[in-house]
Amino acid sequence: MRRRKHISNGNRTSTHGRAAWLLVLLCLVVCAAAAGWVLLRAMDTGATSGERVSQDETREWDETVAPNYYQVVGPACFDEVPEVGEVIYEPLDALGRAGRVIACVDYALMEVGRSREREPTNDLLPSGWGDNAEVEVELPNGNTYHGYFWNRSHLLAKSLGGEEVIENLVCGTRVQNVGANVEGVEGGMAYAESLTRDWLEENPRGSVLYAARPLYRGSELVCRNVLVDVRSSDGALNFEVLVFNAAKGYEIDYETGEFRSGELGHE
Repeated sequence: MRRRKHISNGNRTSTHGRAAWLLVLLCLVVCAAAAGWVLLRAMDTGATSGERVSQDETREWDETVAPNYYQVVGPACFDEVPEVGEVIYEPLDALGRAGRVIACVDYALMEVGRSREREPTNDLLPSGWGDNAEVEVELPNGNTYHGYFWNRSHLLAKSLGGEEVIENLVCGTRVQNVGANVEGVEGGMAYAESLTRDWLEENPRGSVLYAARPLYRGSELVCRNVLVDVRSSDGALNFEVLVFNAAKGYEIDYETGEFRSGELGHE
């Protein structure tokens, strides 16, 4: 059984006649402008549009294509629509790996996530967790990250209403989690998260469909990618982004979570 969390019902409005047509026309104009803005932002930070990613495939990180550990690959795709304010966590699979998290995030859910205290996660061990150490990783903006190699990376960020539960955590590199982590050049999972937060701040009566699915290769315990889909209720945000679980200068054993300094291997 899937774990569900329901925070709020959101605001539902209806219009008729001429007002409805004007609203549709306005949405189409906003969609066109915003879609261009999202793609431009992606190109500004080094990501490029690519082919849609299958849920059954993984992709290797290529620094020339995705220097900030994400790549916009197309429009969002959803096969399920939760209620406004609802979060659905898929159960762990037979190997103890986290599955998809999908939510319909509204302003109320975001506020709940941002305002609450972060729950302790020391006892939560995502699949592949164990081998960790402080490292130095060269960042895409020229700086260097000094800190632990692995993060407990949220599939749905706390700032969007995600919980500190094992079903919401994967073993992710620091750069998979936040990229360069500097204002204006958010990368990794933070790319989609920051766009979602910004849109909700500007549209507090709207909502955003948000799904994050870890992609594993075979029986590996650590995901190689996370596929994130984002679509706002007005269509201004509508994109799918592939996040890469890698780190420049390090080779990762995705079967065990072990890592070592050296060039990333490619199969």
